[in-house]
Amino acid sequence: MIGLGISGCSAARLLAESGYTVTCFESESYIGGSLFEEVRPNGIRVQSFGPQVFHTDSEAVFQFIKRFGAFFPYNHRVYLSIQNKMVPLPLNANSLQMIFGNKQADTLLARISSAFPGIKRVSVDRLMNSHDSKLLDLGRFMLENILTRDINRKDDNSFVPADDSFSNDAYVDIGNDDCYYTDSIQAMPMQGFMSILEHMIDHQAISVFLNTNALSRISIHQDNTTVLFDGVPFKGPIIYTPSLDKLFHYCYGSLPYRKGRISFQDIRTDFQNDCAVILTPKNKEVIRITESKYMTLQDIDGHTSLMYEAPYVSASKGNGEPFEPVINEESKKMYEKYEELAKACPSIHLLGRMACYRNQSISDSIEQAIDVVSRL
Repeated sequence: MIGLGISGCSAARLLAESGYTVTCFESESYIGGSLFEEVRPNGIRVQSFGPQVFHTDSEAVFQFIKRFGAFFPYNHRVYLSIQNKMVPLPLNANSLQMIFGNKQADTLLARISSAFPGIKRVSVDRLMNSHDSKLLDLGRFMLENILTRDINRKDDNSFVPADDSFSNDAYVDIGNDDCYYTDSIQAMPMQGFMSILEHMIDHQAISVFLNTNALSRISIHQDNTTVLFDGVPFKGPIIYTPSLDKLFHYCYGSLPYRKGRISFQDIRTDFQNDCAVILTPKNKEVIRITESKYMTLQDIDGHTSLMYEAPYVSASKGNGEPFEPVINEESKKMYEKYEELAKACPSIHLLGRMACYRNQSISDSIEQAIDVVSRL
């Protein structure tokens, strides 16, 4: 197992319970990947790489992750800072009324319902492809005021979320639902995600090596089909989760990724903001503010912590650890070339958002891990 984020930890546990002896390599000094957490001096537990929430419609996935720690119900809420107002995201009836006034909001909602009957949440892509000029204007408003180009805008007429935590920024809910996700199961771990992952890999058949570059021990033979482990052909399955260009020494070039710049502020008050996350896409210095205390259920009076995310910057070979794939036509074609090389090695199995070069939720990662292990 190469990499111990949520995908790697889930697969390692499933493999161990299937009778495998699992050796895990993690290049960092910690497990967890993008779910890594730390505790601030005031005792608040924060997600070090941005807010992530467990949400799913899969009871099987929820039953799996619940084995490793208790969860509490949690409805994630996100506000957009716009026109000196805080309005809920995704945009809903209340949001539209706050931004445009009651009359114009009612007109827009009626037009959306007429153009897209039976659809509860309508994406900006649908609005931009509409023949209704008012809906086109609404789509343009969202592109200009909500969707930050270097995070989740593909071009001036469509969007692609940088990660799951931005997935609903570009939707309009035709009702008053101010919950960010619509999944039937939404919850957060009582003791945090790190506790969940530590329990996942706590198995006698799992060995973990941190601060270890697996590619110093694992390589592809010159026949391009055999994997060598310490110079000897290895016949067992190898599950690979980091960026795929690394495995093949960037022979087709470096896949583009984003990386975030995050800072924290501890404040002596119970709560500073009105919800867990506030988006400020017009701010050139800070695009998202997260108040972790909303997401941890910690009872710490008189203290809170804010996480500030600066606009994302590019990250590729030699430019920091990648955080999220930059998905476009050029990068997809490059990835497909690397994927063909991986397919030629029958013992290599790709897993997770980095190795598979796609955005996915915690639930998606677990579901993929279950699928990959079941096919070994």
